[in-house]
Amino acid sequence: MRSILVALLLSVTLCGASPAPQRDEVDMCTIVAVETIDTVDSARAQPGDFFRFKTINSVTAGNRIVIPAHALGWGIVVIASPAGRSGRAGTLVLEPRYIVLNSGRKLGVVLDHKPSDLAQSGSSNSLPGYLGAIPVPGFGAAIGAFNYFHRGKNITVPKGTLFAIFPSDDPKTARCQNL
Repeated sequence: MRSILVALLLSVTLCGASPAPQRDEVDMCTIVAVETIDTVDSARAQPGDFFRFKTINSVTAGNRIVIPAHALGWGIVVIASPAGRSGRAGTLVLEPRYIVLNSGRKLGVVLDHKPSDLAQSGSSNSLPGYLGAIPVPGFGAAIGAFNYFHRGKNITVPKGTLFAIFPSDDPKTARCQNL
């Protein structure tokens, strides 16, 4: 009798050694819609500055809410360059980092690059260089002087800008970009 119990316990232990998959986990390729809370402008932003965003809708797994609606997220300014002389346009690249869940846990996220407005450049407003080839005395020099002294435009990502993220910062989310 004792040997049967030991054999039964051993078979249960060997067969049940791997944990059951979690049904509460969201697939890493689930697209989560979010919007910016802060306005970020290339004229004032510095690399390393933080910006805030929030989820628009809740995300569920089964019948459980895993990511609540309006969950606060944080991101970082990766590249910020103000507009400058010679029509140099401003540049701004923002990267979302994580969402804070109701439990206080930080869920790492990755930007869905396909529809994103978080990497932009302003316009230069320079006159086309080929206009300088027009054979009118002094015309080319005037265009060159105009392009040198005027400034390009800064770029602004306004509050309420919509973008999408994936709810994982695992490198495997790279495959989600191609789906």
